[in-house]
Amino acid sequence: MSGNPFDKLDGQGLPPGPPPKPEPAKAKPKLGKIILQYERAGRGGKEVTILKGLWLESQEMRMRDALLREMKRALGTGGVLEGREIVLQGDRRDSAKAWLLKEGFTTNL
Repeated sequence: MSGNPFDKLDGQGLPPGPPPKPEPAKAKPKLGKIILQYERAGRGGKEVTILKGLWLESQEMRMRDALLREMKRALGTGGVLEGREIVLQGDRRDSAKAWLLKEGFTTNL
């Protein structure tokens, strides 16, 4: 006789196992292409990453502002809207590209 109290159970009356795992989330649809550009000239030696493209130009101001707020929070950087372009402080090309791809955009890099 073993010391395991569960040996006598035959599986009857036990609660069901864990629920089935949900299917993996489908990739977000491609929203549009955003061009990433690094610039330092004319900004007092400060590095900036500029995001521009047809998708940004076609969006309303509130959509561009919402995208800027999400990016600033996700990347931990400052940024502003300059016309129809988003300008992020610092060289954020790699991290901005990774974030944009995750969100369903395509980029030039």
